[in-house]
Amino acid sequence: MASTHPPRRGGEPQDGSSHRRRTRPGLVAALVVALVGVTVPVAWVVTRGDEVTITPAAAAKPAAAEEEPEQPQETSLWSSEERVKAPTHADRAPVELGTRFTAAKDGAATGVRFYKAPGEKGQHTGSLWDARGRRLAKVTFPDETASGWQEARFSSPVQLEAGQVYTVSYHSAHGTYVGSQGAGSATSGPLSTTSRNAGVFGYGGSAFPRKSNPKGYNYWVDVIFRWHEHRRPTTPRPTYTRWPTATPTPTWTRWPTEEPTSGPTNWPTRRPTHRPTHWPTSVPTNVPTDLPTDLPTDLPTYEPSPTATVTRTPTTRPTPTHRPTNWPTWKPTPRPTPTHWPTSEPTPTRSQTPLPTPTKSPTGTAEPTPTKTPTKSPEPTPEPTKPQEPGGRSCDGFPTPDCTGVPPGTKLTTKALNEGRSYRVTTAGTELNGVHIAGDLLITANNVVVRNSQIDGMVINEFGPNTYSFKIYDSTVGPASGCNTLPGVGESKFTAERVLVRNHGDGFRASGDNIVIRDSFVRLCSNPGDHSDGIQTYKTGKGLVLDHNTIDQRNVKDITAPIFLTDPQIVDAVVTNNLVMGGTYSIQLKNARGTLIVQGNQIVDKSWAYGPVEADCDKIAWKNNSIVTIDKDYNVTSVVKALPCAK
Repeated sequence: MASTHPPRRGGEPQDGSSHRRRTRPGLVAALVVALVGVTVPVAWVVTRGDEVTITPAAAAKPAAAEEEPEQPQETSLWSSEERVKAPTHADRAPVELGTRFTAAKDGAATGVRFYKAPGEKGQHTGSLWDARGRRLAKVTFPDETASGWQEARFSSPVQLEAGQVYTVSYHSAHGTYVGSQGAGSATSGPLSTTSRNAGVFGYGGSAFPRKSNPKGYNYWVDVIFRWHEHRRPTTPRPTYTRWPTATPTPTWTRWPTEEPTSGPTNWPTRRPTHRPTHWPTSVPTNVPTDLPTDLPTDLPTYEPSPTATVTRTPTTRPTPTHRPTNWPTWKPTPRPTPTHWPTSEPTPTRSQTPLPTPTKSPTGTAEPTPTKTPTKSPEPTPEPTKPQEPGGRSCDGFPTPDCTGVPPGTKLTTKALNEGRSYRVTTAGTELNGVHIAGDLLITANNVVVRNSQIDGMVINEFGPNTYSFKIYDSTVGPASGCNTLPGVGESKFTAERVLVRNHGDGFRASGDNIVIRDSFVRLCSNPGDHSDGIQTYKTGKGLVLDHNTIDQRNVKDITAPIFLTDPQIVDAVVTNNLVMGGTYSIQLKNARGTLIVQGNQIVDKSWAYGPVEADCDKIAWKNNSIVTIDKDYNVTSVVKALPCAK
C-alpha cells in the first residue's frame, strides 16, 4: 500500500507556510574563496532549495568534495494518488484520529495528511505528538476539498529522532471518518507504522489519541517526513600544495587540471598572505536551520471511552467504540476472596484458584450452587494475619465521601511536579504517604504504594507500551471543582481501596490483569462529547474484582454506564455488593468469559436512561441483585424489587 512521494525540490510548502528557501552560506563562501584563490574562468553559483550546485565554465573542472551535498527527500506512508476504499463511520461526536509511526533515520516532520470521508463537515486541525503525549506541532487544514486526501504543512519542520515512536493525528468535530479494519503495517522509505496498535483515537476535544481498536483499525492519517541522504563521490578528494609557495602563482595538483593562466586578469594582484584555512572542506550536514528550539510541554492525555451517548439508540455504538480489550492473567490478591457469594468450596488460598470454582459444572443453571442463601451480603472478611491498611476506616453501609479519600486531619506535603504537569515515580517500591500532587501522578516503577494522599489530576501507570504495579489506599483523586474528562485511576495491575474519585469523566480504567477495586466512592461528571463510565474496561485481561463500591452517575449528561464491562477479552470478573446509579444501563457485562459473578449489587430505582441491566445472562452467576431507593447519604431506604438478569 505504501509508496514514496517524489522529493520536493525548491518549491514552497503547499499551504503557504514559512518554509523559505535557504542557501548554504558557509559552502557558498568557501567556493567563492576558492575561485578567488586560483585563476580559472568564472563559475556560476546556483542555489535550489537545500541544494547548492556549482556550474563551471568550459575551461574549469571543479574538485570533488569528500561528500556531495545531501539530497533532501520526502515521503509519506501512503500516496496522495491512492484512493482509499474504506467504510465511512459517522459517530456524530468530536474525535481525534491518528497513526503511530517511527522512522529509521533522523529527519523532520513537515506536515500532516488525512483522508476525508464523504459527508465530513467543518474545519480540521492536525497534530504531531511524542510518545509521552506531548504535542509537538499543530496546524489547521486550509482549502479542504469535499473528500479525499487533505494536506497541511507545519509552520516549521519538527525534528524527529530515528527509532522513536510518534503519533500524527487530526481532530474532527463532526465525527465522520474512514476506518479500515484489520489493516496491516505500512512502510515507505525510512518511515513505517508501528507493528501493533498503529491506529489510535480518542473522543472529546483535540488531545493525544491513546486508544486503539483490537481489530486493528487504520484511520488513514499520515505524516509528511523529510530526510537527507549522504552520497559519496567516486572521484578522490583534491590535494593541493602549501600556499603561498615560491612559485609565483598557487599550484593545485588536481583542480583545475588545465594549466592556470599566467596571472589574473580582473582579480586583485595582491598575494594572499596566508594559507586558506577552510578550503576544501566537507559539505556541512545540512541540518535545517528553521527547526523549532522549544517543544510544547503538554502532558499525555487520555480520551474518554468511545461509547454511545444517552441520546443514541442503546444498541448502537460508534465504530471506534470498538472498545479496545485485552485482559491479562488473574493472580490472587493479597486479600482473601470476599465471601459475598456462597460456594460449595472453601475460600481459595494462595495456591488455589482465586475465584469460586464449583466442584462440577452446573447442568441446569449458570450460577454456582450455594450451600445456602445468605440473609445479607457480609463485608469482606479481613485476613487474620494481615494488619488493616492505614486509615483504619470502614463504612457502616455503602461507601460515601465521609469514609473514603484522605482521612480527616491528615497533614499533606506538596510534591513539586517533576515531569511537565505530572509528578513521576521512577523508583520501584516507592511509598507516597500524606502528599499533595497538584497535577497527575505518573507511576513508571513497580510496587509503588500511595497512602493518605491527594492527587488533583489522575493516577496512571501506563508509560509507552508498559504498565507498572501499584496500590492506592485512603486517597482522593480528582479536582475539587470542574470536570476532568480523563480517567481517575488506571490502567492495570493495581489495587484501590477506600479511594474517593471525584470530578472525572471516567472513574477507573481497567486495561489489563489483576485489578482490585474495593470500598471506594466515585462521583462522575462529563464534558460535551464525553462518554462517562464509573469503571470502563479497555483491553482488559484476567481477574477483575469490583467489590463494595458506590458509583454515582446521576445528573451527568454524556454517559454510558456506572459499570461498563464489555470487552471480549475479559476473563474472570467479580462484581459484588456495589451501589450504583445512573447511566444508559447501570450495569453492562457482555462478551466476557470465564467465571463471571454478579451478586449482591443494588441499583437505585429509575436512575437509568434505558434500563438497569444489559448482560449476557447465560454466562453469568447472577444472584441477590435488587432495585432500591436511597437517601441523600447513600443509605438504602427500601428494596423496590429483586433484579433479574436481562439482555
